[in-house]
Amino acid sequence: MRTLGEVRAALAAGLGFPGDLARMEAELAATLERVEYTDLHEVSEIIASYRGHVLTRCSPGFDEALSEGIELALGLKESRGQGER
Repeated sequence: MRTLGEVRAALAAGLGFPGDLARMEAELAATLERVEYTDLHEVSEIIASYRGHVLTRCSPGFDEALSEGIELALGLKESRGQGER
């Protein structure tokens, strides 16, 4: 993914996190309203950030690591709840 169009297409295909496409579009619109047209540094940072979301979400092992983290958090929550009784 080297262009805004490619990042948009990846997010539209569901390759990022839920709500990423709408958030990216809102951030881009707000930034373009605020900055000078000759200063696109913030725009490029937004695009790079959401490109990172896609790459993270699509990296091998992401789903497994996420599941492991959720299980760990639930286990900690359960053990904390038992200690308070």
